[in-house]
Amino acid sequence: MRALPPRAPCCHDGRFVRRGPISSPGLLAGLLLVFLVLVPHSGRAQLPPDAEWRTIRTEHFRITFHAGLEELAGRAAERAERAWRSLSESFVSPPPGRIDVVLTDQADISNGFARTVPSNRITIYARPPVDEFGLAWFDDWLELVITHEVAHVFHLDRAGTLGVAVRALFGRLPGAWPVFPGRSVPTWTIEGIATFYESALSDAGRAHGTYHEMILRTSILDGTFERIDQASGSSPVWPGGSRAYIYGSLFFEHLLERYGEERMARFVDAVAGQWIPYRLNSAARSAFGVSFSRAWREWEAELEQRFAAEVEGLAALAPLTRPERLTRDARVALHPSVSPSGDGVAFVRRDATSDPQIRVMATDGSDGRSLARTNGAASFSWAPDGSVVLAQVEWDDPWRLWSDLYRITPDGRSERLTSGARLVGPSVHPDGRTALAVQEGGGTNRLVEVDLETGAVTPLGDFLPGEHWSGPSWSPDGRRFAASRWRPGARRELVVMDRDGTSHAVTADRALDVHPAWSPDGRRILWSSDRTGIPNLFAVDVDPESGRPGTIRQITNVTGGAFHPAVDPDGRWIYFSSYRARGWEIERIPYDPGAWFAPFDTDFRFLEGGERAAATYATRVDAVSTPYRPYRSLLPRAWEPIFREGSALFGTDVVPHRFGAEIEGEDLVGRHAYSAWGAWAPGSGLWEGRTRYAYAGLGHPVLSMGVDQTYRSGGAMLAPNEQDTLFLRVRERSVSGSASFVRQRARSAAGLSVSARHIWQDIGLLDSGAEPAPYALERPQRKVGEGAVTVTFGNARLRPLSISAEDGVSLSVRGRVQRELGVPAELAGVRGGDRSFDEVTGTARLFRSWPGPGFANHVIGVRGSAGAGRGP
Repeated sequence: MRALPPRAPCCHDGRFVRRGPISSPGLLAGLLLVFLVLVPHSGRAQLPPDAEWRTIRTEHFRITFHAGLEELAGRAAERAERAWRSLSESFVSPPPGRIDVVLTDQADISNGFARTVPSNRITIYARPPVDEFGLAWFDDWLELVITHEVAHVFHLDRAGTLGVAVRALFGRLPGAWPVFPGRSVPTWTIEGIATFYESALSDAGRAHGTYHEMILRTSILDGTFERIDQASGSSPVWPGGSRAYIYGSLFFEHLLERYGEERMARFVDAVAGQWIPYRLNSAARSAFGVSFSRAWREWEAELEQRFAAEVEGLAALAPLTRPERLTRDARVALHPSVSPSGDGVAFVRRDATSDPQIRVMATDGSDGRSLARTNGAASFSWAPDGSVVLAQVEWDDPWRLWSDLYRITPDGRSERLTSGARLVGPSVHPDGRTALAVQEGGGTNRLVEVDLETGAVTPLGDFLPGEHWSGPSWSPDGRRFAASRWRPGARRELVVMDRDGTSHAVTADRALDVHPAWSPDGRRILWSSDRTGIPNLFAVDVDPESGRPGTIRQITNVTGGAFHPAVDPDGRWIYFSSYRARGWEIERIPYDPGAWFAPFDTDFRFLEGGERAAATYATRVDAVSTPYRPYRSLLPRAWEPIFREGSALFGTDVVPHRFGAEIEGEDLVGRHAYSAWGAWAPGSGLWEGRTRYAYAGLGHPVLSMGVDQTYRSGGAMLAPNEQDTLFLRVRERSVSGSASFVRQRARSAAGLSVSARHIWQDIGLLDSGAEPAPYALERPQRKVGEGAVTVTFGNARLRPLSISAEDGVSLSVRGRVQRELGVPAELAGVRGGDRSFDEVTGTARLFRSWPGPGFANHVIGVRGSAGAGRGP
C-alpha cells in the first residue's frame, strides 16, 4: 500500500538509499548483473523513527509497534501465527527464520506492504479500512492485511536451485530472478496470489466481495475488459493500480476452482525453478496444464456469458434504472450533496488530469466550477450558511499524516478548524455549530462531536477494538443521526441513534450498508448496500417520534453500482455516485417513493459466515513486550562485488583497477542506516573505501556522517630534467557530516541541509612504470575545509495521467565555501597555489499545463540555472 491516496495492501521492496556514489560497475560486476536482474529501487518505509517502539516475539514473528498499541500488537501476533499455519498447509512451505511485522499508527490511511530485502519485513498502518470501497468487506481487517502480506512473504521469498546458490554466496541481494524469482512475474500475479489467499483463508476478503466483481462486470458489459498483456502492465488508465488486485485475484479464483487449489503451489515452484526467466506461460502450463493466455480468453468468455445472464435476470425482476448523467469523464466523482439553498450540487472529483477538488455544479449538471482543491481523498458536509466543512489529510511532520477538519467558504477560502484531531466523515448539525465525525486511533475509531468554533472534540463513546464507524449523518431536525457500524463477523449494520444513545438497527446481515442520507422531511433514510450482490440504493421509513425503522425498500436496479445517495431540499431528485466502466460519475433519478419495490433476495454470501471470526476476534498473544532494539535488523544481509576502473595516462596505470565489496543495512523503523564499501588493487597494496551512517532518531534533523579514502589521477607533468614524464596520484581522505531538515506538506515540500567536510590530500609522483619517482612536490600534502548549505522547495503536481510535472515550481539553491588550510602567505589567493573559493549555484524549474487533445494535459517547462563564484 502507498501513502497518498489510500489504496489496497501491496507488496514492494526497498532498501537504504546511498548517500552518494559507491562505485563504477566494471567487467566482473557486469557479468554478475547479467544474472541478477535488479528491480528499480522503490524507497524505504517512512516510519516515525523518533517514536517509542516496543517488540513482542512469537515462534515465527517479531511484532514491533508504537507504545500504546499493545492490545493491537497482541492481536496482530495471533493473526500472524494463524496465517503462517494456514499458508504452510494450503500454499507453500514457509521461509526460514522469523518474519518482522511493524505496526504503525502514524497516518490516517489504510495501507500495508511487505519486503524481502534486506529481510522479510511487513509494515501495517493501523487504520481499519471501513470507508474503502475495495477493502471494506472483512471479518477482521487486521487478519485480512496480515494474511495478504504474509502470503507475499511466502511467495516472494521462494527461490529455485540457482537462486538458493546465489543467496548462499551473496546473501539477500535486491533483485528479481534468480534471487527472488517471484518478483519477475507481472504485478497482477503477485497481488492476485496474495489477494486470493486473504479471501480463501477467511469468510470475507476482496475476492469474495462485490467491488472486484463490479469492476469486471462493468468492463465486460462495456467492452473494456483488459487483455492479459494490458493487465500485466502498469498504467494509470482506469482502474489504475487496482487492476493488479482485481484481475489477478479473480483470475486465480477462476483457475483454482477449475483445476484445484493445490496448483497454486505448483505454479509458484515452477516460476522459482526456471533457469530461463520470464516464461509465464511455461510455468502456467507446468502447473495448470494450460497457458495463462489461453485460460484468460476462456475466463473472459465465461464472464461474458455469466454477466449477460445476470443482466437478463435483473431486468426480469424489475425495470433497470436509467439515471440522468450529470458529469462526464470524472473518473472518481463521490459524495454528491445538494446545497442548503438547493441551487447547486457539490461533489469530490479526481479525474487524473486536474487537482483533486470539491466541485460545485448546477442541479442539472451545468456550470461546473472548482470550489476548493483538496489533499487527495476527502469527505465533506454543507453547513447552513453555505460553507463546506471538509475532512482532509495534512502532514504534521515528515512522518505523521493526520486528517483534520477545514471550513471552505463559498468563495473558496479555507480555514483550518482542528489540528491533529484525526477526523473523517463530517456531518454538520442543522444548527451549524457542531459536526459529527469519526475519529481514528489505535487500530479502530469512534464517533465524536466537534465544536466548529473552537475545534473542541467531544467523544460519543470509547475506542473499542470490535466496533468501527463510518458515514454519520444528522437528521434534518438534529434529533438523531444515522451511521454505518461494523462489528465482528462482518456485521455492517446501518443504525439510527438518538442523542441520548438509544439506537435501532436498520439492517442485520453481512452486506456493506453504507453512506446513509436523510430525506428532507426526516422521515426516510436512504443508503447504499450490496446485499443483492450489486451495490444499489435502498430506503426505509423512520418513525419521527421513536426513530424505529420500518420496512426496507429498494430504489435502484443498476448493473454497475450506486453509492452516496443525496436528496435535494425540495424532494424532487436523488443524486448519487454511479459506477461505470471508466469510474464514478454523478447521476440523478426522480425521488419517487411510489416506484420503489421490495428488495431482491439477499446474496448468499451475506446470509451466513463470519462465526469463526466473531468467536476469535478478541484472541491475542499475551507476551511481554520489550524495548525495541534495532541492532539485529541492522546486520548486513548481503554483499555485492564491486569493480572500480583504474586510470591510465600515456600507457601508465596511475591508479590501478580495484576490486572489492559493499554492504548496507537499515533497521526496521528507519532510525539507523549505513552503507560501506572497500576495494583493493592486487599487487600494489593500494586500498580505498567509504562508509556512511545516518541517524533519524531525533525526528528532526536527520544526521549523517561519512569517512572516505579514495585515489584518483592528478594528471601529468615534466620532470625537472625536462625529459621524463611524471604522473600525479592523489590520495584523498575525508570526514564529513550533515544535518537535514524537511518540511513536508500535502501540496509542497521544503528542505534544508547543512554539511561540512574536512579533506586531507596526499599527492605522490610516479614514473612511467607507476613506481614512486625520485622527486617530491613542494607541497605534497594539503588540507581543505568545506561547508555547504542547500535549500530546496517544490510544489509541482504529478497527477495520475501527467506526462511530466505540472503547475508548479522546483527550486534548489546551494552555497558552498571551501578553504585550503595552511597555505603559505605568499600563495594565499594565488591561482594554482590556493584552492579556496566561495560559490552559489541554483536551479529553477517552472511548469505550466493546459488541457488539449489527447489523454493528458500539455505542459510547458522552463529550466534556468545560474551560479556565481569567487576565489583563485
